[in-house]
Formats: sequence, structure tokens, C-alpha cells
Amino acid sequence: MKKFIYADPLQCSGCRICEIVCSFEKEKVYNPRKSRIRVVRTRELIDLPIACIHCYSPPCARVCPVNAIEEDEVVKVIAERCIGCGLCVEACIIGAIDIHPDGYAYICDLCGVCVEKCPNQALKIVTPSQVSQRKQLEYLTRMLRGESP
Repeated sequence: MKKFIYADPLQCSGCRICEIVCSFEKEKVYNPRKSRIRVVRTRELIDLPIACIHCYSPPCARVCPVNAIEEDEVVKVIAERCIGCGLCVEACIIGAIDIHPDGYAYICDLCGVCVEKCPNQALKIVTPSQVSQRKQLEYLTRMLRGESP
């Protein structure tokens, strides 16, 4: 079953430790520009880590002219095939794929280091059904409290 990194915006402090540990795990350097996860500011004081959601039939793979993106349990880039054209970046619906400073596309491979090292436990590796169940529970809780959905 597909899995992805779920980020809870209420737990994320914007510390960017996930970016630092990811870059070190994958590149052996502390450089957020080489991280496979990115923290973006969505609203004032709300930070949200963004990582590949490993779509079914991923648009990034469909547009790749050299078939450098493959889908299995995770979506992965075969760096040796990638020509760095950026079509995958344009196709990604959430902005989770980027072009590495060395000229090839790169994305999260679900190694889990960011999840392990997040000081606020804002990141989790989940399945879509786990997210759906959580959303249903939140909705029911709001309804029982008399809050609007």
C-alpha cells in the first residue's frame, strides 16, 4: 500500500531540522537546498513540511521524456537517466520535486530520518486510509462539540 509523509501543521514549529537531517542522510552535508523535504510558510506563523506524496500514476513520471521517474512502492528518480529538464517539477501537484544543484531531479524516498528526528513529532509515515480515518474522527469530534465543519 502507498505511504507518504504526513505533516501536522499544528505540531510543526518551523525548526527545519527535518531539512537538515535529510540533507545529511542523503548527501552527507548540512544543506537544506539538498534536502528531499522542504518547510514552507503557508500563512503567518504556520510552517508546513512538504515531501513527495507518492501519487498513484504520478504526473511527474508521466511527463518525464527519458523515463527517469519510476513508480513502485515509492516514486523514485533514476538520477543517471535524468536530464534535468524540470518538466517533473512543473507537473508535481504539491511542489515536492526539485532539481538538485548537480542537475537532476530528486524527491523524498521515505527513508524516515526526518520522522525520527522531528523534535515535535510533527511528521509521520502514513497510508491514505490512516489520514482518512483521522479526518473522519476530527470531523465527528467537531460535530459533537457543536462546531461547524
